[in-house]
Amino acid sequence: MSLLKLKSKTEPLYKSKTIINYEDDIKKESLNPINSLKDKSSLIIGEGATIKGEINEENEITIQGSVDGDIKCKDLIIGKTGTIKGKVISETMFVEGSIEGEIIVKGLLKLMSSSYVSGKINYGSLQINEGGKLIGELDFKDKNIVQEEFKDWKTL
Repeated sequence: MSLLKLKSKTEPLYKSKTIINYEDDIKKESLNPINSLKDKSSLIIGEGATIKGEINEENEITIQGSVDGDIKCKDLIIGKTGTIKGKVISETMFVEGSIEGEIIVKGLLKLMSSSYVSGKINYGSLQINEGGKLIGELDFKDKNIVQEEFKDWKTL
């Protein structure tokens, strides 16, 4: 026995259709300068996609697929299915997938539990979750201190 009596509500079998005018959207987009679009841009490489070559982006890149080549960006996020082979330069990097090559991260390099990172790695700060794998030559670079590189210097 129920103490409350709820009215049953029936929804119509049809729904009204909304008409979208794409011509107005195109006109609005053409009025925006390209620079404002570039400030908001980010690149997403989806799972199953393969990129070979060089990628330069001023903002964030998210990789779920595979990249064979060099990447330069502000922030880099490598998902669980993401793989990179090549030279990478970024401000911050969050890794769940795998990356092999020369890695230069001016700020935070964060490795999640499923990550695998190998190669020559320069970082500003480092955080590794339990299970994360970091293999290779590590070098701490303080972004506030300019460090000289001795290219002609050799051991005796």
